[in-house]
Amino acid sequence: MEMSNLPEADILFYVSFDLFCALIMAILVFATITDVERTVRRYHLLSVLVTVMLYCFSDVFWQFAYSGVWVPRTIFTRNLTNIISYILMIGCTHTISRYLFSIWELAGIKFSRIRKYVFIPFFILALFVLTTPLTHLVFSFDSDCRIIKGPLYSVLMVFLFGYLISFGILSLIFYFSTENDFEKEQYKLVILYAIPVFFGGLVRYNIWAAPGFAIGLTLATFIIYIFQMRELISLDALTGIKNRRQGERFFTEQIRRINEEPHSTLECLYLFMMDLNRFKSINDTYGHNEGDKALIATAEVIKEACSHIRRRCIMSRFGGDEFVIGVVFTPEEAHFLSEKIKRLIEVKNKELGTPYKISISVGFTYYKKEYKDFRTFFLHADRLMYEMKEIAHSEEANPS
Repeated sequence: MEMSNLPEADILFYVSFDLFCALIMAILVFATITDVERTVRRYHLLSVLVTVMLYCFSDVFWQFAYSGVWVPRTIFTRNLTNIISYILMIGCTHTISRYLFSIWELAGIKFSRIRKYVFIPFFILALFVLTTPLTHLVFSFDSDCRIIKGPLYSVLMVFLFGYLISFGILSLIFYFSTENDFEKEQYKLVILYAIPVFFGGLVRYNIWAAPGFAIGLTLATFIIYIFQMRELISLDALTGIKNRRQGERFFTEQIRRINEEPHSTLECLYLFMMDLNRFKSINDTYGHNEGDKALIATAEVIKEACSHIRRRCIMSRFGGDEFVIGVVFTPEEAHFLSEKIKRLIEVKNKELGTPYKISISVGFTYYKKEYKDFRTFFLHADRLMYEMKEIAHSEEANPS
């Protein structure tokens, strides 16, 4: 059905959906701008939110121009609203692509060589759209202001939606080709983004009277925003590893499972308790900025030490200079991990070249059913760690 023949109630329904989507994006834009986090990935998300919001608003005027409601239905207005709408669609796809690339890079896929060339196809498509009133390559209108799809219209639509769908397909392949839970989580985000966009684009291409692209983009972006917020509240802001709440949740769930099992296995739930030796002196002597660097370096060492077991462990900062690792292990593996952490700390000190040396005490123990709960388990590991700290202090005071 041609837009001009739609009942006014249907037109208002279309516009209401667009405005609702724009309002959601505006709220998320405000929340993102006022948030204290200022990472590159956050800026990419903000650019997505802004372009999707602008597209939803432009879709309102596109609808009015097509239907002739409140906006004169002329070739000029239809050309203008189409150009704005398709330029913003291109902008949405470009900003979304940059954001999805940042997710891939977080999962370990590097695009440093091609990143600078990503904008080129979008720039070319934008030129085609801007010049289409003269060339009629993308669209044109007959004497009754009805749209005529040009030879490049399908190319434009296939590129815009196919570009994003390709991210989803490749992420699906990457998802099944890795065993790393963190990487799987990142690929899952891209897949979740691609699905609503695909169906929204399909609706938009086949049913002109439905705001499919706006709804698909808004739903996909909202899902991504929720997942990123969930990720942020589970991470320690300074070190990028899990926070105390997530660590306690991991141990509570593992302990509940162990307590319910009638039999034991060769593997045990281990808790590694670590903190930095003489951390206060680093802060007092060199400043809190250096203290933060020491904490970040320690977290990097822990992540490197656990890289081979990342699927079955949790690394978390419990506060201050205290770090905890939880993992299901054999005793041999536990001793190996403890020694590996200490060895990597020595390597990190050589890399940093700071006037102070990072030293870490590690205490670890496995869960016994007589502990009954996480608190008792934690206190036992904490005591072992402080015993190791006393040994370290004694060695520093009385070097052989």
